[in-house]
Amino acid sequence: MTARRAVLRGLGAAALIAGPLRSGGQQPPKGARVGILWPALLNDPLRQKFSAVFRQRLGELGHVEGKTLFLEERFSDGSSQRLGELASELVQAKVAVILAPTVSAALAARQATDTIPIVMLFAGNPVGAGLIASLARPGGNVTGTSNLPLGGKHVDLMREIVPRIARLAVLVNPNNAGARNFVASMSDAARSVGIDVTVVEVARAENFAAAFASIRDARPDWLHVAGDPMLGSHRAEWVEFAKGAHLPVSSDAGETARVGGLISYGPLLTDHFLLGAAYVDKIIKGAKPADLPVEQPTRYELFLNLKTARLLGLTIPQSVLLRADEVIQ
Repeated sequence: MTARRAVLRGLGAAALIAGPLRSGGQQPPKGARVGILWPALLNDPLRQKFSAVFRQRLGELGHVEGKTLFLEERFSDGSSQRLGELASELVQAKVAVILAPTVSAALAARQATDTIPIVMLFAGNPVGAGLIASLARPGGNVTGTSNLPLGGKHVDLMREIVPRIARLAVLVNPNNAGARNFVASMSDAARSVGIDVTVVEVARAENFAAAFASIRDARPDWLHVAGDPMLGSHRAEWVEFAKGAHLPVSSDAGETARVGGLISYGPLLTDHFLLGAAYVDKIIKGAKPADLPVEQPTRYELFLNLKTARLLGLTIPQSVLLRADEVIQ
């Protein structure tokens, strides 16, 4: 065999070996593929903060994004209707695990697959939603973190700030799987101390005008907006409405107080993403969701906007100020 023929045969063999490894001109990545089903906008600052916390914790656990781990992210832009379609995309992408913040995202993922592990985050009432059998023994392919109902805590804060509160309006998205449990928690707490509750539903953005009219008609002393991606994506609108109606408004997200709402009280959501990274790490290493108990982080944040309080003519009690994690002047 001539030297020229040997070189040509060597090149041919190399092409045969390299050929099957290529797909569309690219060598397929090695490492775990993790899907994230975001019920939020791509450029949402809060989502970006959570994403950074999740990625950093994965790095601390030894994962290198782009080498040992690849993230497949999908964004519903606050639309609960799109979650199912996006969950199916992640299943088709053959991810090893799906991270699903909120009970709505977790339900969409669970409806798309009963085999791929799902890590839910801050899911309200996951047992009632049918995601897990119990916190201690989740069963099936779902585990993660859950929130404790905080309706009673919110009502206590309202009464400290507005002692004579008699009427409360609660704005909710009825399509959110955790809405019923939250409304029950807040309504029971409010009615037990003589506060009338009006529940106003907003399922789509075009419903806000009618919802605001209903709230005006109810003439409440306070407006509380339940946690929900769609409602959160319109935070500026309902905060502005509350200002115009001279109405204290609260929610569980710190961003509400930062953009002009009166008060925010809710779980420290970054804790859920830290735990989420730990769940993903364990599952990638072979753990089964059914064997990983659901956790309920117990750290909470209280934000106050004193500028808004002054505009409303309210004096925030010292007892509340001392408990605040952040006070916006």
